[in-house]
Amino acid sequence: MKTSIRSAVRLTVGSLTVLLLLPAQAEQNKFYVEGDVGGAVTVNTELKEFFGPVQPNSEVKLDPGVWLGLRGGYGVTDWFDAEVETGFVANRIESITGATDTDAGLANIPVLLNARFHCPTLHRVSPYFGGGLGFSTTILSGDDLVIDGTTMEGTTAGLVFAYQAFAGLRFAINDHMGLSVEYHYFATTSSEMSAGVTVGTASDQVQLGGIATHAATIAFDYRF
Repeated sequence: MKTSIRSAVRLTVGSLTVLLLLPAQAEQNKFYVEGDVGGAVTVNTELKEFFGPVQPNSEVKLDPGVWLGLRGGYGVTDWFDAEVETGFVANRIESITGATDTDAGLANIPVLLNARFHCPTLHRVSPYFGGGLGFSTTILSGDDLVIDGTTMEGTTAGLVFAYQAFAGLRFAINDHMGLSVEYHYFATTSSEMSAGVTVGTASDQVQLGGIATHAATIAFDYRF
Protein backbone atom coordinates (compact mmCIF):
# COMPACT_ATOMS: atom_id res chain seq x y z
CA MET A 1 0.00 0.00 0.00
CA LYS A 2 2.77 2.43 0.95
CA THR A 3 4.61 1.53 -2.26
CA SER A 4 1.48 2.36 -4.30
CA ILE A 5 1.07 5.71 -2.56
CA ARG A 6 4.73 6.60 -3.13
CA SER A 7 4.44 5.63 -6.79
CA ALA A 8 1.31 7.75 -7.19
CA VAL A 9 3.01 10.74 -5.53
CA ARG A 10 6.08 10.38 -7.73
CA LEU A 11 3.92 10.12 -10.84
CA THR A 12 1.91 13.20 -9.85
CA VAL A 13 5.03 15.26 -9.08
CA GLY A 14 6.66 14.13 -12.31
CA SER A 15 3.59 15.00 -14.36
CA LEU A 16 3.33 18.46 -12.78
CA THR A 17 7.02 19.08 -13.43
CA VAL A 18 6.63 18.17 -17.10
CA LEU A 19 3.56 20.39 -17.46
CA LEU A 20 5.34 23.35 -15.87
CA LEU A 21 8.44 22.94 -18.00
CA LEU A 22 6.68 22.50 -21.33
CA PRO A 23 5.39 26.11 -21.55
CA ALA A 24 8.83 27.40 -20.59
CA GLN A 25 10.45 25.48 -23.43
CA ALA A 26 7.84 26.90 -25.79
CA GLU A 27 9.07 30.43 -24.98
CA GLN A 28 12.68 29.69 -25.94
CA ASN A 29 13.86 30.49 -29.48
CA LYS A 30 10.71 32.46 -30.26
CA PHE A 31 10.24 35.97 -31.55
CA TYR A 32 7.56 38.11 -29.94
CA VAL A 33 5.98 41.54 -30.15
CA GLU A 34 4.38 43.43 -27.29
CA GLY A 35 2.51 46.68 -26.84
CA ASP A 36 1.44 48.42 -23.67
CA VAL A 37 -0.56 51.46 -22.66
CA GLY A 38 -1.09 53.21 -19.34
CA GLY A 39 -0.65 56.26 -17.19
CA ALA A 40 2.62 58.13 -16.60
CA VAL A 41 3.56 60.38 -13.70
CA THR A 42 6.65 62.47 -14.47
CA VAL A 43 8.51 63.98 -11.54
CA ASN A 44 8.99 67.77 -11.53
CA THR A 45 12.17 68.74 -13.33
CA GLU A 46 14.50 71.74 -13.47
CA LEU A 47 14.35 74.52 -16.06
CA LYS A 48 17.98 75.55 -16.59
CA GLU A 49 17.62 77.95 -19.53
CA PHE A 50 14.79 79.38 -21.60
CA PHE A 51 16.29 81.37 -24.51
CA GLY A 52 18.49 83.03 -21.92
CA PRO A 53 18.90 82.99 -18.12
CA VAL A 54 15.97 82.00 -15.87
CA GLN A 55 15.23 82.49 -12.19
CA PRO A 56 17.34 80.32 -9.84
CA ASN A 57 15.77 76.95 -8.97
CA SER A 58 13.17 77.28 -11.72
CA GLU A 59 10.96 74.19 -11.83
CA VAL A 60 8.67 72.55 -14.39
CA LYS A 61 5.62 70.84 -12.87
CA LEU A 62 3.80 68.27 -14.99
CA ASP A 63 0.31 66.80 -15.01
CA PRO A 64 -0.17 63.01 -15.14
CA GLY A 65 0.17 61.81 -18.73
CA VAL A 66 0.16 58.80 -21.00
CA TRP A 67 2.58 55.95 -21.76
CA LEU A 68 2.53 54.01 -25.05
CA GLY A 69 5.10 51.28 -25.63
CA LEU A 70 6.01 48.91 -28.46
CA ARG A 71 8.73 46.27 -28.32
CA GLY A 72 9.99 43.30 -30.23
CA GLY A 73 12.14 40.56 -28.75
CA TYR A 74 13.55 37.08 -28.92
CA GLY A 75 13.56 34.30 -26.33
CA VAL A 76 17.28 33.57 -26.02
CA THR A 77 16.72 30.99 -23.26
CA ASP A 78 13.68 29.83 -21.30
CA TRP A 79 14.37 32.57 -18.71
CA PHE A 80 15.96 35.44 -20.69
CA ASP A 81 14.68 37.64 -23.54
CA ALA A 82 16.51 40.33 -25.49
CA GLU A 83 14.34 43.08 -26.93
CA VAL A 84 14.20 46.50 -28.59
CA GLU A 85 11.66 49.04 -27.36
CA THR A 86 10.27 52.35 -28.50
CA GLY A 87 7.17 54.30 -27.61
CA PHE A 88 5.86 57.65 -26.47
CA VAL A 89 5.66 59.27 -23.02
CA ALA A 90 3.80 62.58 -22.82
CA ASN A 91 2.71 64.99 -20.09
CA ARG A 92 1.05 68.38 -20.17
CA ILE A 93 2.87 71.13 -18.28
CA GLU A 94 0.99 72.31 -15.20
CA SER A 95 3.22 75.25 -14.28
CA ILE A 96 6.73 76.68 -14.63
CA THR A 97 8.48 79.11 -12.32
CA GLY A 98 8.05 82.63 -13.75
CA ALA A 99 5.54 81.56 -16.44
CA THR A 100 2.40 83.55 -17.18
CA ASP A 101 1.10 81.12 -19.84
CA THR A 102 1.82 77.36 -19.89
CA ASP A 103 -0.15 75.91 -22.79
CA ALA A 104 2.60 73.39 -23.48
CA GLY A 105 3.64 69.77 -23.16
CA LEU A 106 6.73 67.62 -22.66
CA ALA A 107 7.27 64.27 -24.38
CA ASN A 108 9.91 61.59 -24.88
CA ILE A 109 10.31 59.08 -27.70
CA PRO A 110 12.84 56.45 -26.52
CA VAL A 111 14.74 53.69 -28.32
CA LEU A 112 16.03 51.17 -25.78
CA LEU A 113 17.79 47.81 -25.76
CA ASN A 114 16.25 45.73 -22.97
CA ALA A 115 17.15 42.59 -21.06
CA ARG A 116 14.13 40.76 -19.62
CA PHE A 117 14.34 37.99 -17.02
CA HIS A 118 11.33 35.83 -16.24
CA CYS A 119 10.38 32.74 -14.26
CA PRO A 120 9.58 29.97 -16.76
CA THR A 121 8.32 27.48 -14.19
CA LEU A 122 5.22 29.59 -13.44
CA HIS A 123 4.38 30.45 -17.06
CA ARG A 124 0.59 30.86 -16.71
CA VAL A 125 1.19 33.49 -14.03
CA SER A 126 4.80 34.48 -14.55
CA PRO A 127 6.67 37.34 -12.84
CA TYR A 128 9.44 39.13 -14.73
CA PHE A 129 11.80 42.08 -14.41
CA GLY A 130 14.47 43.82 -16.46
CA GLY A 131 16.06 47.02 -17.63
CA GLY A 132 17.22 48.87 -20.70
CA LEU A 133 19.65 51.44 -22.01
CA GLY A 134 19.51 53.69 -25.04
CA PHE A 135 18.54 57.19 -26.03
CA SER A 136 15.44 59.33 -26.26
CA THR A 137 14.24 62.38 -28.14
CA THR A 138 12.94 64.91 -25.61
CA ILE A 139 10.34 67.20 -27.15
CA LEU A 140 9.06 70.49 -25.72
CA SER A 141 6.03 71.84 -27.55
CA GLY A 142 4.26 75.09 -26.79
CA ASP A 143 1.13 76.64 -28.26
CA ASP A 144 1.58 79.60 -25.94
CA LEU A 145 4.44 79.28 -23.45
CA VAL A 146 5.50 82.58 -21.86
CA ILE A 147 8.24 82.71 -19.20
CA ASP A 148 9.53 86.01 -17.83
CA GLY A 149 8.25 87.81 -20.93
CA THR A 150 9.82 85.38 -23.44
CA THR A 151 7.34 83.54 -25.67
CA MET A 152 7.70 80.14 -27.31
CA GLU A 153 5.33 78.85 -29.98
CA GLY A 154 6.12 75.61 -31.77
CA THR A 155 8.34 72.64 -31.01
CA THR A 156 11.96 72.09 -30.05
CA ALA A 157 13.73 68.81 -29.34
CA GLY A 158 17.02 67.27 -28.21
CA LEU A 159 18.61 63.82 -28.08
CA VAL A 160 19.50 62.47 -24.61
CA PHE A 161 20.73 59.30 -22.90
CA ALA A 162 17.87 57.23 -21.45
CA TYR A 163 17.41 54.14 -19.31
CA GLN A 164 14.66 52.22 -17.59
CA ALA A 165 13.85 49.47 -15.10
CA PHE A 166 10.63 47.49 -15.21
CA ALA A 167 8.79 44.62 -13.56
CA GLY A 168 5.53 42.88 -14.21
CA LEU A 169 3.28 39.88 -13.98
CA ARG A 170 2.32 38.00 -17.15
CA PHE A 171 -0.86 35.95 -17.53
CA ALA A 172 -0.66 33.45 -20.41
CA ILE A 173 -3.81 33.25 -22.53
CA ASN A 174 -2.42 30.38 -24.59
CA ASP A 175 0.93 29.27 -26.06
CA HIS A 176 1.13 32.42 -28.20
CA MET A 177 -0.64 35.26 -26.36
CA GLY A 178 -0.40 36.85 -22.95
CA LEU A 179 -1.58 39.83 -20.90
CA SER A 180 0.64 41.62 -18.39
CA VAL A 181 0.48 44.33 -15.76
CA GLU A 182 3.73 46.31 -15.66
CA TYR A 183 5.55 49.02 -13.76
CA HIS A 184 8.20 51.15 -15.52
CA TYR A 185 10.73 53.59 -14.16
CA PHE A 186 12.02 55.63 -17.11
CA ALA A 187 14.66 58.36 -16.88
CA THR A 188 16.79 60.60 -19.08
CA THR A 189 19.75 62.89 -18.63
CA SER A 190 19.49 66.68 -18.98
CA SER A 191 18.43 67.94 -22.39
CA GLU A 192 19.59 70.85 -24.56
CA MET A 193 17.26 72.00 -27.33
CA SER A 194 17.78 74.65 -30.00
CA ALA A 195 14.97 76.67 -31.56
CA GLY A 196 14.98 77.16 -35.32
CA VAL A 197 14.10 80.87 -35.20
CA THR A 198 14.29 83.34 -32.29
CA VAL A 199 13.77 87.09 -32.18
CA GLY A 200 15.15 89.36 -29.44
CA THR A 201 16.34 86.55 -27.15
CA ALA A 202 19.70 86.12 -25.41
CA SER A 203 20.16 82.64 -26.97
CA ASP A 204 18.34 80.00 -28.99
CA GLN A 205 18.71 77.35 -26.25
CA VAL A 206 16.25 75.67 -23.92
CA GLN A 207 17.77 73.43 -21.23
CA LEU A 208 15.87 71.06 -18.95
CA GLY A 209 17.01 68.81 -16.15
CA GLY A 210 16.73 65.04 -16.36
CA ILE A 211 13.31 63.47 -16.69
CA ALA A 212 12.09 60.72 -14.31
CA THR A 213 8.78 58.96 -15.03
CA HIS A 214 6.81 56.30 -13.17
CA ALA A 215 4.32 54.40 -15.34
CA ALA A 216 1.75 51.67 -14.72
CA THR A 217 0.60 49.87 -17.86
CA ILE A 218 -1.33 46.92 -19.30
CA ALA A 219 0.49 44.97 -22.01
CA PHE A 220 -0.45 42.42 -24.67
CA ASP A 221 2.16 40.15 -26.27
CA TYR A 222 2.18 37.64 -29.11
CA ARG A 223 4.86 34.96 -29.48
CA PHE A 224 5.38 33.47 -32.93
